Amino acid sequence: MCRTRLLISLSLLASLISCRYGFVPEGLQGATTVSLEPCVNRTHLLEAGMVLDSHLERAFADMGMLSGQGPKLLLSCTITAASPERITAGSLSATDTYRLILSVQAHLSDPGGTEVWKGTFSDQGVFKEGGQAEDALDESCRLVSLQIARAVAAWRP
Repeated sequence: MCRTRLLISLSLLASLISCRYGFVPEGLQGATTVSLEPCVNRTHLLEAGMVLDSHLERAFADMGMLSGQGPKLLLSCTITAASPERITAGSLSATDTYRLILSVQAHLSDPGGTEVWKGTFSDQGVFKEGGQAEDALDESCRLVSLQIARAVAAWRP
């Protein structure tokens, strides 16, 4: 009985050691490295471009895809829309909740300037009544940047 448990434990340990754990699917890390252009902001939210820039940089760096030296692809993003909308019904006893829906167009270009990939991404952040859309900007930019980084990681030339 004890010998069986030992064999099962050793086989589980061996399988855990042989598995590679990561947030990037195997074979994709380092496959595509990008340089980031500053985001273009076409919305009324003044700091949206800077917030998205910081989240994109963090997302690509965490995935090991932020370019340092050598041939690289250039990612440029444009924030095309930021629209707040109420998501809870009005009530005298509770405050309303709103969401900020952020839409971003991303373009990936090769070193020669030719567009090789593009995509449109959208996600949302939440803020309470009495707040402003900027209160949800960090959350929505973080979620959109993760979508963009995953899409670029999955892209194959």
